[in-house]
Amino acid sequence: MIEELLLGDNPFIGISHLAHEKAREAQKELTIERKIEVIEAAVESGATGFTFSTHPANLILLKHVKQKRPDIFEKLNYYILVPYVAGYVREATKTGFPGLIRRVALKGISPSTLVSIIPPTPNNFVKLFVEVELKEYMRILPRDNIRAILLHEVLTELVMAFNLARVVTFLNRHFKKQGLGFGLETRNIGCAKSFQEEGKLELEYIMTPLNPLGYQMSPNRELAENAIVSLSRQGVKIIGINILASGAITPDDSLKYLRSFRDYIYAVAFGTSSTQRARETIKKLRSLIQ
Repeated sequence: MIEELLLGDNPFIGISHLAHEKAREAQKELTIERKIEVIEAAVESGATGFTFSTHPANLILLKHVKQKRPDIFEKLNYYILVPYVAGYVREATKTGFPGLIRRVALKGISPSTLVSIIPPTPNNFVKLFVEVELKEYMRILPRDNIRAILLHEVLTELVMAFNLARVVTFLNRHFKKQGLGFGLETRNIGCAKSFQEEGKLELEYIMTPLNPLGYQMSPNRELAENAIVSLSRQGVKIIGINILASGAITPDDSLKYLRSFRDYIYAVAFGTSSTQRARETIKKLRSLIQ
């Protein structure tokens, strides 16, 4: 049964999978105040959570929400995608790996934490990146409202490609000790299912695209749907994203499709920069949990 309706952050940080340039231009005109209005509209219409990457703009936004609308800030549940991979990629491209380490150090990591990546195992590197990105968010977010930390899809694809199940197990245990849920974000739910089963992973969450076009559902829509149902039956909480296929389908068409998965998905998420769309879409999605 669907328990959460989530607002996503893609429009807030200038991301659109179909129109990158248009999304970046729209984001330039999207003020903090406007973003807060969208969040307010979503919550007032029935949204229960916010899922976002650790993009610097989201930290600024959440600080403003905490200050301007503490009632909403304390009400929302949070699902955090980590790390913000694009920032690291840009730094490594410009300065190489030494520059990347300097960026990490400059973000306030203590020498003792940096020493923790010696020896430089995959576990230690990934843990360092994740902790660096989460640090400021953990300081401001209400701890009881942080539902899950989700490994960003870029990192997820890497650990699956190199069969690094031990890295996922390491992070899962790390966050469980902190009383936090942990999971993966992926567009390749078919591979994630095999990875989870072969590695005997006890994942609590998987975030993956789910829409009637099969958009970003890999290896194909049918196999992705089967994987979602199978993983759900094993106890994994599935969070459906890209439910509107980046605007290619209507909320009504998405709703009709999602009804057949009500018993297999834990939450659905969508993003918008429009208060009107936030209200309209959330009100439609509410029928999934009624």
